[in-house]
Amino acid sequence: MKKRTFKISLIVEAFQNLERSYVDLKKHLSLPKEEFTKNGLLLDKVRVDFNLAFESCMRVCRHMSTVLGLKTSSKDCLVKLGEHIGMDNLEGLRSLTEFYIRYRDLKESVSSEELYDFLKENLITFKEFARSVVEYVKKTTGNYLLIDFELLNEKARFIKDSVRKINFVLSQGLEEFRSKPMYYDRTKYFYQVAYDSLFEICKHLAPKFGIKRFGDDCLSKMVEAGIIPDRYYMDLFKMTNLKNKLISTWEVPPEELFESLKELNPKFELIVKEISKSLKKLLEERGWTSS
Repeated sequence: MKKRTFKISLIVEAFQNLERSYVDLKKHLSLPKEEFTKNGLLLDKVRVDFNLAFESCMRVCRHMSTVLGLKTSSKDCLVKLGEHIGMDNLEGLRSLTEFYIRYRDLKESVSSEELYDFLKENLITFKEFARSVVEYVKKTTGNYLLIDFELLNEKARFIKDSVRKINFVLSQGLEEFRSKPMYYDRTKYFYQVAYDSLFEICKHLAPKFGIKRFGDDCLSKMVEAGIIPDRYYMDLFKMTNLKNKLISTWEVPPEELFESLKELNPKFELIVKEISKSLKKLLEERGWTSS
């Protein structure tokens, strides 16, 4: 039986959601207590953020409990996992869980004053839990950059498979491509799979390379950082442009799509190889060559 491992992407995504809700809650709690407790709209936002913060922690807890073989429930998951990973503030996790269960139950009465006081004292527990989990995962896996190799390999397979299927259609020639709508739809679909998979690789790895701020420009940011060589800049620009055309209401003529794919399809795996080389170099610099 294959040994279960931590899903790094799940943990990272959950804690990114936690961070966003944590920042919002901290901002709300910076208000004077009287202003906080009398603002109904603000209290609704706090409820949403508190729910997101707690459920983000629980998502990680359920996953890690399964991997570690811990028998837990929604009432004790955080405490049991916290104890297993050596977190100090178990009482904080217990208080957080008990309060959340009571606060979530609309039949129970939790005043806005009590909510303010509780979060003021216990909000930091969210951050302590996330920090403890991350340190535990890093130490037990040796994966100090929290790289999800399973995700990277999966996306690379999607790219390879999509490129192969597009190549088959292109090998039939322009006349066949033009005369069979199925070919157009097939290449359009697999091109988007290939592009989205490449973008997912970029989105996951960009922060590991120190790229902190990026959006739809993730791939061009990798060129700017030297992770992908400059010679691929125009290829990536054309790839993104074609992807945007294909998902918009614009119609890309079959002839244009055929020629664009002939030019761009071979570039996908070359770019993945360049990212892989840069990642290998980064890992060697950090003293870790395992994959």
